[in-house]
Amino acid sequence: MDPLVVQHCFGAPHTGGPAAALSRLQAMRTHPYPEIWQREAAGGFSLQLIRRFKDELRRLRPQLLHVRGLGNEGFHAALAGRLAGVPHILVSVHGTQRDLVGSGGLRRATVVNLLEPATLRMADAIVTMCHSAAQRSFLDPVRHKMLVPVPNGVALPGPEEMAKGTAIRERLGIAADRIVAVIVSRLTEQKGYADLAQALRHIEAADGPDIDLIVVGGGDEDGRIARLFDGLVRCRVHFTGQQSEVGPYLAAADLFVFPSWHENLSNALIEAMAYRLPVVATAVGGNVEVLNHGGGVLVPARNAGALAGAMLRLVKDAAQREAMGHAALGTIVEHYSLDRMARSWEAHYRAVAAT
Repeated sequence: MDPLVVQHCFGAPHTGGPAAALSRLQAMRTHPYPEIWQREAAGGFSLQLIRRFKDELRRLRPQLLHVRGLGNEGFHAALAGRLAGVPHILVSVHGTQRDLVGSGGLRRATVVNLLEPATLRMADAIVTMCHSAAQRSFLDPVRHKMLVPVPNGVALPGPEEMAKGTAIRERLGIAADRIVAVIVSRLTEQKGYADLAQALRHIEAADGPDIDLIVVGGGDEDGRIARLFDGLVRCRVHFTGQQSEVGPYLAAADLFVFPSWHENLSNALIEAMAYRLPVVATAVGGNVEVLNHGGGVLVPARNAGALAGAMLRLVKDAAQREAMGHAALGTIVEHYSLDRMARSWEAHYRAVAAT
């Protein structure tokens, strides 16, 4: 009999990588996955949150708890699982506080030095989203618990989804013959927005083609990020804010740009590739693993000149965009399908529950 697995997830539904991974796994409907959601920020250490999780887990009585995240977003669920007597706890690593730019002081030290190691110690098994994440040195003390990485999967859009881009262009006032780049991410410094703004200035200075950039996402730094693009003349930037459905914006674009300084395995990246978009991304983390299969160009992080050059080459060459977009789709079909992801997780669940 399949083990009863309870899924923990931090954040609002449809927001962020862990939530997207959970919703895609549940969509396969091959196994009942009751869930416990942590929509509130834990704020360091929350006895109330631990009690709520413990009560829910005692009611559900799972054989295995899948905890998504390490710090505040995972520690409370893992501890509640132990207190509730859940036999097996699997933790998936979606990132680490040590990578967040501007995250310093006591809070960062508490998460990095106390909460993250405690979460890993409470785990019976640990899974990362990509091989590069699995090699991080902070995982060395628990390497004996680590299983084969499970990349996220993504559904392929159908003709109706692909057609929604026309309405987005019309709403944003973008002509059909304009080249559109799109980025989907939180609006934070570490996502490389300063580099992207400078790259657009390089393109204008080189008398390159006019580009419309659609920025899909939100964050606490919205205003500051938007001001980075002040002064552009021919390249226009459209900020959409946070969107529960990003597909129409991908369908409106000709290429996907992703200048992050740090990255695990990005749901935004593989979803863009499923929409047949050629990619210009930084050579960090899971970006390298994904694009080594084909479908994009890798550039050094924090290098606006290299970013501009790669974007210009694609903007000027429709045939290359089409070929690279076709390769991107092939990469998703072969390596990042929902079916492959679901089968990998269920194999891990059975193996851990059997120990």
